[in-house]
Amino acid sequence: MTGRTRSTELLESERNILKRIAAGDPLETVLDELILVVERPSGGELLGSILFLSDDGRRLLHGAAPSLPAAYNDAIHGLEIGPEVGSCGTAAHRGEPVYVSDIGADPLWAKYRDLALTHGLRACWSTPIRSTDGQLIGTFASYYRAPRAPTERDLEVIAMVTQTAAIAVERHRIELERKRAEEQRSLLLRELNHRVKNLFTLTNSLVLMSARSASSTEEMVKTLQGRLFALSRAHELVQPGLRESGWEMEGADCPLRKILQDILSPYAAGIAPTRVHVEGPDVAIKPNAITSLALVLHELATNAAKYGALSGPAGRVSVTWSLGGDGLDLSWRESGGPPVEAAPQRTGFGTLLARRSVEMQLGGEVEYDWATEGLRVRISLPLSRVAQVSASEPPAHVRRDSTGSMASA
Repeated sequence: MTGRTRSTELLESERNILKRIAAGDPLETVLDELILVVERPSGGELLGSILFLSDDGRRLLHGAAPSLPAAYNDAIHGLEIGPEVGSCGTAAHRGEPVYVSDIGADPLWAKYRDLALTHGLRACWSTPIRSTDGQLIGTFASYYRAPRAPTERDLEVIAMVTQTAAIAVERHRIELERKRAEEQRSLLLRELNHRVKNLFTLTNSLVLMSARSASSTEEMVKTLQGRLFALSRAHELVQPGLRESGWEMEGADCPLRKILQDILSPYAAGIAPTRVHVEGPDVAIKPNAITSLALVLHELATNAAKYGALSGPAGRVSVTWSLGGDGLDLSWRESGGPPVEAAPQRTGFGTLLARRSVEMQLGGEVEYDWATEGLRVRISLPLSRVAQVSASEPPAHVRRDSTGSMASA
């Protein structure tokens, strides 16, 4: 086969692969086909591999290598890049091509020589794959079963593969971002619907609570107005970027006690001092963690008012928190409300939203215990995500505070 014929076939193959990319074929399938196209003329001597750079920029992860032994692919998956880490790890570290013509003699392969030779790999040329903005995406490697250096023709093929692979990866990432945006839009619409329905339910609960405790129409109006105002302040906490209080805009921390007061005060005004109780160190919450934490507490308060301890006149909610090591542990306990027969069979949207906030936004853990006497929730959060706390000594914004009720909030 002449060089012109090979070039024509390669261009045709490239066009076909680009069509598959445009059609939205799975990334792994496209990259496998791309490698097989350039391997085919070698008669089994060339074995291609594409590795992706990890999100932290420190390691190379398996992308596509349809002809390399699975054991070899497994061994190099997660390879940490560096100045003497074979061809691919070194190419990613340097940001430039690395052509090793003899793995058995090249010092770059000293730590991985036995691994490569065991699988019959004697040469490896690796080239960085970059996005259109120049960012490193990964590497493309050409392995050979015998020592050899790249020819001009080989370099042309490598350039085609790296360029096409970059297009495929970027197209894949754009599609992922589109799907994430669509999922986020759907989640926001569900949250909006959830909150609107909750608002009506809570308003009805506040009217009933105010009517039970008021001795006159005037007292009921005054109490209800105060609770509705407090409810609007609590609602404001879970609207990122829309807070009139300006905590996030000004970059100021907010005390956890303040967040709890704003959220729980609609259920505490004008009632027994022990109805809603908080206790714990005075910890200031980072601006970027306020919304997520407030959302969780808001969901707990909402459900307590709808179904739990705050739905009846004798119910009680206790919120306590403590600092231990590098974490903040918060406990929510309900008592005196309707008996809890069993854990719900289906996870509600509010609970799902709370879990996402704790686990995905704050990097913490949340545990639910539907005890007979009332719901108990334990939330564990890393201090580094929610507050600026020194490992050696507590800063000025973390100090011990006494217990306190919410009756006058």
